Parts: sequence; structure tokens; C-alpha cells
Amino acid sequence: MARRRSRRGQQSWLLSFKLLKLALFLATIGAAAFYAYEVGQKLALDEVGGLRRQIDDLTAAETGRKEAITRLSAQLDETKKRADDYQAKYQQLAPSSDVEDILTLVRGKLASGLDAKRLAFVIQQAEPPRHCGDAATKRFMVKTAKFSGSSTWVRFADLITITANGIGANAGNEQWYDPDMPVAVTFTAIGGKESRIEGKLPLQHSMVVKNGEYRFTIAPGARGFVEVTGDRCDYKG
Repeated sequence: MARRRSRRGQQSWLLSFKLLKLALFLATIGAAAFYAYEVGQKLALDEVGGLRRQIDDLTAAETGRKEAITRLSAQLDETKKRADDYQAKYQQLAPSSDVEDILTLVRGKLASGLDAKRLAFVIQQAEPPRHCGDAATKRFMVKTAKFSGSSTWVRFADLITITANGIGANAGNEQWYDPDMPVAVTFTAIGGKESRIEGKLPLQHSMVVKNGEYRFTIAPGARGFVEVTGDRCDYKG
């Protein structure tokens, strides 16, 4: 009986010990699981906080970008408006092409040493042409690299001789000049004074010789020829 009771007591203690070990094991697992949960939750919350901060930063950057775009657009509109205003003022004040040509001539005369007062006097005395004669038309042949024969000049009023040089047709292979290419026209007044113009026909030119203003128009004529129409008006200078 005593031996049987002793065995039962041992079995009861052993069972209690095993239950205790199981309880400790379960408690350890529970503690580890709780720790892992807490750590995981903290990490997740930290990550969520970081993402929210990134979202806030990006939102602030986007807002700033939109504000910068709005500000720059306003500045661009204002700059365009000022540019349009300046352009309008310039167009009001800028000289026309005719006036610009006159200014170029005036600058050239002043640069050559002509007295400014003399030039101003001539401009002040200039008047519209008066007592113009009838226009006359003459023709002559244009010199080229392959043609320099006769009939390559004309003379007006026994005072002004006109010649011209051009580029042969067919890429320079023909002796006749090409009227679609630039032509150089030389006007030589009595005494040797020359003036020269160049460009595509028709061309216009005027010059003053012996109290007369001679006005010329040079246009293409028959093959190899140009036609020159000129008239004379009294000139008061």
C-alpha cells in the first residue's frame, strides 16, 4: 500500500512538473509572440509615419511648384506685354525704309568730310522736281564674260554714259546675260564721275549733273539687251 501510494505521488509530481514546463514553454512563446507583435506594430507605425511625411513633403513640393509656375506665367505675360509695348513704340518712332536710306546717305556724306551745315542747307533747299522733260528710252547690250562687243553702252544728253555687266545665261555658258541674275549698271557723267548700282532688274537710279536731275529706270529688253528710260528735271541745289 505504501509503495503504491509513493508511486502515485511520484506520478502526480511528474505530471505537475510536466504541466509546469508546458506552462513555462507556452508563456515563453506567448511572450515572444507579444514582443514580435509589439516590435512589428512599432515598425509598421514608423513606416506609416515616414510615408505620411513623404506624402506631406511631396504635397508641399507640388504646391510650391504650382505656385512657382503661376508666378512665372504671370511674369512671362508681363514681359510679353512690355515687349509688345516696346515694339509698338518702336514702330511709331522707327524711320521708314526710305528715311533709313536717306540717313545712310547722310552718314556717308558726313563720313567723307562734307560739312554738316552745307549738307543741311542742300536738304533744306531740296524741292520736288520742276520742268521735267519728256522721257526717252534707249537700249544696249549687257556685257558678260563671253560678250563685250559693240552696242554695249548708251549716252543721255551727251552727259551720262551707261553700261552694264551681267552673268551669262545657262550658268555662264551663253554670251547673252541672264535677266534673272543680278546686273551691275554703271553711270559715268561727263568729267569722269561714276555711280554704280547692282541688283535684279528692274532697277532705278537718279543723279545730278549740271543743274539737272536725271532719273533712270533699267529693265530687261530683248535677248541680251536692257532698256533704259530716262528723263531730266531742273534741280535747285
